Parts: sequence; structure tokens; C-alpha cells
Amino acid sequence: MAPVPSQLHFPPLADPIPIANHSPPALPRIIAARPHCPTPMAFAHSLTRPDGSLAPPSEWEPLFSEDCGTLHGKPCRACANLDPHHGHLNKVAFLSGEFAARMFPPGSPDAVSAREWGRLAGWWHDLGKFAPEWQAYLKTKADPHADEISGKVDHSTAGAKHSREQFPHLGPLLAYLIAGHHAGLDDGVNLFPPGMRLGKTVKEWRDWASSAGAPLVRELPLPPLKRAQAGNDAMAFMLRFFFSCLVDADYLATESFMETAKRHQRKPWPRVILERMTGILEDYMVFEFGTPGDDPVNLARDSVRIDCLHAAECQPGFFSLTVPTGGGKTLSSLLFALRHALQHGLSRVILVIPFTSIIKQNADIFRKVFAPLSKELDRDVVIEHHSKFDPARETESNRLAAENWDAPIIVTTNVQFFESLFANRSSACRKLHRIARSVLIFDEVQALPSGLLNPIIRGLRCLVHDLGATAVLCTATQPAIEKRTGFPVGIPGEEITEIIQDRARLFDTLERVSCANLGALSDEQLIPHILCYAANGCLVIVNTTKAAQSIHQQLSLKTCALHLSARMCPRHVMLVLARAKRLRKQGQPVVLVATQIIEAGVDISFPVVYRAECGLDSFAQAAGRCNRNGELHPDKGRVFLFQPTDHPIPKGLTELAANAAITRNHISQHYSGNDLHSLAAIRAYFEHAIWQAGLSTRWDKHHIVSNDRPCFAPESKTLTAYAFKTAAERFRLIESDTHSVLIPWGTKGRKLAEEIRALKRQNRNPNRSHYRRAQQFAVQVYDHEWKQLKPSLSFHCDDAFAILEHPENGYHPDTGLKRPDAPDDPNAFCL
Repeated sequence: MAPVPSQLHFPPLADPIPIANHSPPALPRIIAARPHCPTPMAFAHSLTRPDGSLAPPSEWEPLFSEDCGTLHGKPCRACANLDPHHGHLNKVAFLSGEFAARMFPPGSPDAVSAREWGRLAGWWHDLGKFAPEWQAYLKTKADPHADEISGKVDHSTAGAKHSREQFPHLGPLLAYLIAGHHAGLDDGVNLFPPGMRLGKTVKEWRDWASSAGAPLVRELPLPPLKRAQAGNDAMAFMLRFFFSCLVDADYLATESFMETAKRHQRKPWPRVILERMTGILEDYMVFEFGTPGDDPVNLARDSVRIDCLHAAECQPGFFSLTVPTGGGKTLSSLLFALRHALQHGLSRVILVIPFTSIIKQNADIFRKVFAPLSKELDRDVVIEHHSKFDPARETESNRLAAENWDAPIIVTTNVQFFESLFANRSSACRKLHRIARSVLIFDEVQALPSGLLNPIIRGLRCLVHDLGATAVLCTATQPAIEKRTGFPVGIPGEEITEIIQDRARLFDTLERVSCANLGALSDEQLIPHILCYAANGCLVIVNTTKAAQSIHQQLSLKTCALHLSARMCPRHVMLVLARAKRLRKQGQPVVLVATQIIEAGVDISFPVVYRAECGLDSFAQAAGRCNRNGELHPDKGRVFLFQPTDHPIPKGLTELAANAAITRNHISQHYSGNDLHSLAAIRAYFEHAIWQAGLSTRWDKHHIVSNDRPCFAPESKTLTAYAFKTAAERFRLIESDTHSVLIPWGTKGRKLAEEIRALKRQNRNPNRSHYRRAQQFAVQVYDHEWKQLKPSLSFHCDDAFAILEHPENGYHPDTGLKRPDAPDDPNAFCL
């Protein structure tokens, strides 16, 4: 093994690492020690035949191939083609380096530096497999890969220790990646102190590794961070993206050997894919909407489209798109994203949505636009990645694309996106490198939780400033998240480009409702008020499922009333929405009583909407369900805010109560009637809501980047103190732990339940389809109710499924899962 040079040109750990204005890093010199005598071949993976027997070693995947261009920084066809008989380390080094380089502008010093970080992590990630003991173990197991993933076999500590030995100053950063490539990124406190993981003795591997040509580097370039004051948390954030490059490369290289069919399904996208999609979208918008003519709504929508086209020419960064409901935001924002990506060489468009109720709607629109192209390519160009994706639309190709977001357009949720950004598990982090140099559209950004705004905003700034992404903050109710006095963690206003040139005029043109505050009302007062408008249809939105069930029951005695809440399984919700739309289209009287589940983005419209007291953002969302498409023109819809005295906000819902109090005590004092829906009122509300939420926690209630003992302290100079595992455990957009109850609802639900019971009887495991289908018939319940429901449930497949037995008793055909009476139950609120 070549000696480690005595002079490594890196600052000591006690000094801050210079991140900006460094000269382009030199390429590491890679040395391969040549064997002095023949040595046994080392293998990365064995192969199991269809009959379950172990194939002979001649069919196994080599661990290392000496005859490889990647070893010397040159092209290698075997690596690029993921040749199953080429060295595993070679292929992972090649792919990891490629993925890392693509996170930065082609040919830039940052891309050169990133490629070497990715390559080195790939070369060293499986050094422990050179040990004779590991090779002997490989020969005794039919499926050692399963033991690798579960952590039963440790082959990653060797490479992590080696990286720290080679580079005392920056080596710990590589050690995080290598040590965690199966088990997940760990906390530094578990890796580095004496006696911890990197202090233990590992099986000797060096003799085999050096003989086989294990690569050594003499210099490690600085990580490519652009901001001189980026902070140590930015370094940790960048490290998670390098981890993504490594684990995706490892997954793909392993898959190419063990599951050859999948390798052939992962086809590269045409180089002109974004150009073609831009042209298709532009043609679709012309065909669908034509020329605006004199109609003010169409003219307003066209002005949004034009503003988006103009803004697409601007440099990547933060953008704000503030468009009221009905302004054509969905397609115009996508047009901006595709044009912007083409203009600046970005890779893909990722649409991030807070609620699964909106995802299907937006994804269906995009899928319709690009249907001919998807058919031509025989694969979906639009991929949905969320927990409630319809299994009927799942194909093997889009399932594979969802694993690592290898598609031109990704539609996902806030939970999936942001929890992945702060995740430590390899499966969750695998897709992260695809986010770099992408256009990110954050729809309904007012739904971002105040208590996590500090880490969220710091993460977004890392994506934009260090990883070349563009972030579009897109909503009808733009939150005031700019940095200012009282909100120091916000995005500096000078970094945000507003896409819409005249927001006030746009809002005036698209104003289709009149607002009124009814004040405090009992049910006895509310019901007659609703019935006055029931003949033409109205929507009532309340804060708890208990309130929704009570008001629905009272209205059902006098008119056609429907109920919608999270007590109903998604399939049930979908059918109720379809029925409500059908009755509205037929001009039949209908009152829909719903929880907040209906507010954000659900495409349904009523002439009259009632909203129980709430934050002004929720009130604006409720107004978006009123006269949504201007169908009452020239008349306006009516939106009523009321305080339900019979259904006060539960004490446990502190954030909702605080936001409602801001609306009641601050906003309503200065804005009344239609002014409640104005841009000025909304901005004033968000300033109050966001500032108040952060008074005690600095908008980081779980101490991710600030407060006492954070996971990633921006001012810290210690590289061994990152707490990746702890941060992943703390960062939760939805904090309450819930349990899933499968409802045998309808013909399909009963059939699924019977299939699962049969699996248990036959001692068989469920497949992916069973899990996917189950999501359509699942209701989430909290711990206290779960304990009460257990006697009514049957458990199957190692408790993976809890089926409600006798649903005729436990599930109401109108209001869903029945619940024990629990006054002021904070968990009754529907998120």
C-alpha cells in the first residue's frame, strides 16, 4: 500500500474550512498497486439460481476489476453499461462520481471536485469485503445481500476507518457516507469517539485489497460549497447528497447483477425530453384555452402565462408565484418550470404538494397533457411518489422511477420531500441527488409548519445556492417568509423574484366571492342559515370530525347532506366527492359538510361556502371552493366565516387555536367583509402567525439547526459532531403517530380483506399490490383510539394489516369509522 503523504493541504479542525473562492481542485492522483503474485479473486455478490441453489463462483459478481478506465479517471464501457461481470467497486465508483458531478454545472470546478468525492466513496464503500472471512461467509449463504441490508454483516466499517486514516481532516466526511451505506447515516457520536464504531477492530482486508489493486488517492478536494458563510449545517446537507449518490449507485450496480430484468427497464431519457415536453405543453395550452378574447378571466389567465414565460429567462434562484384560485396556476407554473429548465440546463421538474388530496388532480392534468409522449416512449414522463398512489396506475417502469426519481416530472408531497431531505436511511436518501439542478415548485406553501421553518428554509437555501436548484413558492395565499425584523430566519427579500408583475390587478380581476363574518353562532342559529342556501348547493367546513358528523346529522333531516372527513377511507372520499359534483352539475340541492380535508386544491365549486373559525390562510383556501370557475358571472359567490359555539376548537389543537385567535383578534379588527380576502390581510396574518409561532423556538422546535444542542450547528467547526440519525428522528411534518385500520368497504374493499385473510391461512406474504390497494381502504387512528379498537380488529401477515371485522357495525355508510365519544378530543381534527 502506498504511504500516506505527510503533508495534506487542509486546515486543522479547529479552524473554519474555507468554502468559497478556492482555486479549482486538482484531480486526485489514483494509484493501483500491482500484485506481485496471483491472489484469489474477491467477490461482491453471489448468485442464487431459480431453484434456490447457489451458482458456482464463475457466475458471481467480482468485487474489483483491475482492467478498468474508471480506476485511472478515464472512460470505461463496462462501468457505463453496468456489466454484471465487471467489478462492483468499479461500477459504484463510476456511477457515484457521475451522479455527484451532475449536481453541478458541467465542466465546472465544483463538478470536478464532486466527481472525486463520489468516486472515492464508491471505491472504498465495500473494502471490508476483501477480508477472507467475508469471502468465506459469501460462499456459505444463498442470500448474503439480505444480511448486508439488515446490518447483520459488517463490511462498511473497514472503508470508513480507512478514509479517516488516509485523510485525518476531511476523511471523517467520507466515513459518514461509507459507514452508513446500508444502515443509514449515523450520528458522529456513535462513529468517532474511542470505543465507538470506528474504534473497533475489523477483519484484515488490506493484503487482498492491495493485491487486487485497491485505489489510493493522495489528495481530497474541498467539498463544493459556494457560500463563504455557508455554515457547518450546509456542509452536512451537502454530505447527505453525496450519500445519495453513493447509495443510488450501489443499489443500481447491485440490481444490474442480481435483477438483470430491471436493468433493462431503466432506459435513459432522450436528451431532448424537456424540449419536447415544453413544446407539447405550449401546444396544449393554445388548443385548450385558445385566444383569451375579451373575457376578463381568460385575459387574467393569459397574463399569468405570459409573466411565467418572461420570468423563465431569469437566473436560477427563488421565485414567488402568487396567483388566486382560477388563475391557471397549475399549468402556467409548469410552463415556467420547463422553459426555465431548458434555458439553464436543469434536469427535471419536481412539484411538491402538501396534501395527497391535490396530488391526483394535478398529476392527472399533467398526465393528460403528456399522454401522447408517454405512449410513444412506452413509459410515464410524470411520476407520482406518495403514500396513496392508485395501484391501478402503477407499472414496473414508474415504480422503478419512483425509487430514485429518474423522470422528467415528479409529483410528490411535502412529507415525502422534506422528510427525505433530513432523512438518514439509504432508501429515503437515494433520490436526493436528483433534486440538485432541478426546478422545484412548492404548491400551497402556506401549509409549511411554522415550527420547522428554520431547517426547511436553510435546506431550501442550500438547494438553491449550493446545488443549483430553482425554488418556486407558489400559492394563492403567499406567506410572508421573507427575512425581516422579527423573522430573522427567512429568505432575504432580494433573493426572491416575483413572477407576477401586477398582483393587485390580478387579484381584483379574479375576485369571484364576497366575504362576511357572521360571528358566534350556535347550531340552532347556523342550521337555518345554511338551509336558506341549500337549494342551490353549499359547502360547510368545520374543524373536527365530531362537529362535521353532528352538523351533517342535523342537516340530513331537512335536505340532501353529504359528509366528508378523514374518518372515511380514501376510496369512500373519492366516491362522495364524485356524487357531490354530479348533484351540483344536475342542479340538485346538496350540502356538503366537510373537515379541512376538502380545502387545498380539491376541484369542486359551490355558490356558498361556510368556514368555521380558523387561520386566515384556511379561510382563503375555503373561499377557493366558492364560484371557483366564475360560473356565477356576473354575480359573486358568498363566503361566511363563523365561530361555532357548540363546537369550540379542542384545547389540544394549540396551533389552530392560535391562528384562529390571530384572525379574530388582529385581522378582523382591521379588515372586514371582502377585505378579509385581500393580499394585505393575508400578508398581515402570516406575519402575525409566523412570528408568534417562533417566539420561543426560533422556528426550530426540534433543534435541528438552532437552539440548545442542535443536530447541525451552523457555527460549529467540528466535522465529527453531525447528528444525522437524530435529525431524521426529530424532523416530522406530521408528528402524531397513527395506526392504519383496513376497512372492508364496498366490493373491492371486501375482496381485498378476504385476500389478506387467505394469505394468513396459507402462510404466504403479501405483495406490493396488496399494500398499495390497502391504502385506498385505510383509515388512520391515533394511539388512544387504537387501543379501544383492537378488540374489533383482526391482525394478519405479521400485523401488517389490521382489518375491521363487522364493518356493518363499526363503519357508518355516510360518516365512516365510528369512534368512542371523546369530548374535546384533539385528535378529532382532520389534517
